[in-house]
Amino acid sequence: MDKKEMLPIDQYTKVILPASSYNMQDDNRLLIPFTCGDKIGFANKEGEVVVKPQFTMYYGECYDESDNIRVTVDDLYGFARSGGKVSTYKRPIYGLINSKGETIFEPSFYSLIPAIGNKNLYTFQDKDYKYAVLNIDGKEVVPFGKYSWIDGFDNGLARVKIGNVTNGQNENGNKWGLIDENGKEVLPLDYDNIWNFYGKQRVTTKVIKGNVAKDVILSELLGKDKTQENDNHSDNYDVNDYGTHYGEYVGRYAQDVMGYSDDVINDAFDGEPDAYWNID
Repeated sequence: MDKKEMLPIDQYTKVILPASSYNMQDDNRLLIPFTCGDKIGFANKEGEVVVKPQFTMYYGECYDESDNIRVTVDDLYGFARSGGKVSTYKRPIYGLINSKGETIFEPSFYSLIPAIGNKNLYTFQDKDYKYAVLNIDGKEVVPFGKYSWIDGFDNGLARVKIGNVTNGQNENGNKWGLIDENGKEVLPLDYDNIWNFYGKQRVTTKVIKGNVAKDVILSELLGKDKTQENDNHSDNYDVNDYGTHYGEYVGRYAQDVMGYSDDVINDAFDGEPDAYWNID
């Protein structure tokens, strides 16, 4: 790699050190990740192994007893090809552990999205590709299969969708709405599109119905049966402020080369990755 291409160490970079060079007592985390071979485990401040090395990746840190960590194991699968060949693939399977290293959910989910601002709430996708919303005690807030797709929660709200998705393509008839953290529909599933706001620190989102696009103030939807929409149209579209999930369209030019996320392709291109050229 050319020196000009080298990325600097920043606050998000994890530095690997041998245990002999690291003072675990100075670490403020309740669970300290470590590697053994190609697996990740967790120790406490005394250097005692709390969770044996078994995971391929982890997301999040435990600084407080209420914090949880998402962990993954690899799922290997394959497809028979012509000539007797088999193409093999690998994808992460998600689970959840608490600050004591105890398993909350075994790694058995294709997706596990934490709610922003609520440590007890997660959006799941199981191996049957069905979505649900569960509390960490396993209680279903939204049962598996009620909606064809559910986003993560932010501002106490999550996007939901009903309709068919075939081969990664959105079909006509999909309808979008918003639910609160109790699973209540606060914006009915009458919309053709709702822009992504998860993790964007946005107070509004754009909803589209037919040829009409309106901005909705998210806070006004909570605790109210009647939706509150204003007429402030926002026609400026910025893909850099839109889309956080990748992988559904891997191998397609729109994602691999142009860098568009699954959200952008689903929402802006109607699930047609080859239509990326039509965006302004």
